[in-house]
Amino acid sequence: MGIIISSFIGCGKTFLNNTHGDKTKIFDASDISLDSIVNEVMSVVDDYDIVFIPASENVRKLFNGQNIDYDVFYPSKERRGEFIENQVRKRTRPEVIRSLDKNFEKWVQEIDDDESPNCYKHKLSNMGEFIGNSPVIMQYIHSIKNQPQVQGAQPINIGEKSEDSTEQNETIMDGKTRLERASDEIRDKQLNAHEGTE
Repeated sequence: MGIIISSFIGCGKTFLNNTHGDKTKIFDASDISLDSIVNEVMSVVDDYDIVFIPASENVRKLFNGQNIDYDVFYPSKERRGEFIENQVRKRTRPEVIRSLDKNFEKWVQEIDDDESPNCYKHKLSNMGEFIGNSPVIMQYIHSIKNQPQVQGAQPINIGEKSEDSTEQNETIMDGKTRLERASDEIRDKQLNAHEGTE
């Protein structure tokens, strides 16, 4: 099973796809309508390493309401100018830039305020920090690229949480994010596969 990433506009999903899409199976559900996005995503998540969904409140509410775990990557409010400037450089449509300019802090605050146990937050606070150079994403992709093809291997379960869990949204009980645990599970499968061939 792949991971579902909710990406704030300008967080670098296109860059990630362009740089790692050759060896990482990425599906972008950003253009799918609200009526069908949950069903579409759940129908492909087992076949892809990463499935991108928008970070809008409407989309997150749909996934929260279905108790579907996802990781949201979003900037800090201090990066507003950087994100708008990046969209201007990319020649993004003027109406999109105007909307980002008007709503940037509101959208960031909505994610900050999201207390759903299904929403795992990754705030990109530093200038130049994006999904495509996030250490936790890079570790996950590195694990995927180096995962051997093992016949009968079980899918990675990254969404399982303890019944009595009291962790913050960004972490699970062992202090690691879901993405870090996914990478650990891939690495364990690699070691087990290697030992089985000796």
